[in-house]
Amino acid sequence: WVATVVLQSNEQYSNEERMNVLSKVVDSILDKCSGDGVILFPGGMFSTGENEARTHYNKLEEAVGKTERNIVVCAGIDGSVDKEGYSHDQIGIAVSKNGIEAIGRKFYPAPQEKDLVKLAENYLSNEEGKSRIFELNGVKYFMCVCYDTYGVRHKELSNSEGVDVVLNLVHCFYPKGEGPSGDPYFARHGFAGASKQWKCPVFGTAVFFNRAIPERWPTGVIWNQGDKSTQKW
Repeated sequence: WVATVVLQSNEQYSNEERMNVLSKVVDSILDKCSGDGVILFPGGMFSTGENEARTHYNKLEEAVGKTERNIVVCAGIDGSVDKEGYSHDQIGIAVSKNGIEAIGRKFYPAPQEKDLVKLAENYLSNEEGKSRIFELNGVKYFMCVCYDTYGVRHKELSNSEGVDVVLNLVHCFYPKGEGPSGDPYFARHGFAGASKQWKCPVFGTAVFFNRAIPERWPTGVIWNQGDKSTQKW
């Protein structure tokens, strides 16, 4: 199974608060679900401020390492924040009781991030010696960091590794006029576009800042519209 965790939040939060949320949510899911699974948290779930994102990896390992179940927790960590507030490190990390299973750095920036984010060399390059792909019970999962799902479609990338599931760690959505607010477009074109390109399901999560989580925002999409454009379905 895959469990998607969508958060509703204000902008005042600490890593300690977020880690408390993560631990409580993981415990709650494990109480309700049997068997093995993946728990997907949003992009930028944690921020290391001016420090590199890698300085928070061990804390996530410690938190997840306490469970005895065969699960993989995926969460986003941002870091190396500059004076303008841009996070040069935007990382997705997958952790199990055995430690770090996979690390993925954003490879496709949003238009406003061009030349402001430290990108992965390509969509299959390793980060700190780790692939962004991990396996659980023979199923291959590929981590996208936020805008990366658009990259899968826009760059017409090949599913050469035989990925079965795409996991999209989306950062956040705000009320209109206060920040990124394109949640319908992200599902319609980002999730669905990647699903169309790679012919597999796409699961995604995000934080909704200062606004309610839309009732019908899909955290799982699978394309069944053939050759139709995502603009027209």
